[in-house]
Amino acid sequence: MKKLKVDLITGTIILDKLGLDVTDEDTFCESNFYKSMNSKGSIKKIIPHHYLIESIIFFNKEFEMHIRPICFNFPFMVQLIDKKSKCYDSLSDWDKRTNIKMLNESVENLSNWLGSSLELREPDFISNEVVRWEFSWGDISVSYETRSFNHGIYITWNAGE
Repeated sequence: MKKLKVDLITGTIILDKLGLDVTDEDTFCESNFYKSMNSKGSIKKIIPHHYLIESIIFFNKEFEMHIRPICFNFPFMVQLIDKKSKCYDSLSDWDKRTNIKMLNESVENLSNWLGSSLELREPDFISNEVVRWEFSWGDISVSYETRSFNHGIYITWNAGE
């Protein structure tokens, strides 16, 4: 299984010894990372400007990894969805997916796990729906969004990076 590493000082992401370049979509699709993952059938485009790697290991957890290259005015972003979570299990059932209590508990549990695993300092921002750590290159947050109820760990780079 593919192993993910994050360098908190530089914001560099490594997946199976391949660096993930923070770029626009055209450059991303020409990158060694994309070409290697694509040649193995490990990455697929799921909707415009969004790519999926179905299974990666980050520390001791299995995640689904979504990649959104820089597009329009949106920064490069990686979303990790815990495949053993109630949120992941609820993705196909809108009534379960919109359970705010479950989402709040998931943000708390996943942010505690992430903070411990990455040995992060105290978060820079905390609310029920988001816990965020800020870095010079961007931020890492655990959150959910109340229109789509998407949930997970989000790694987002500053615009123009």
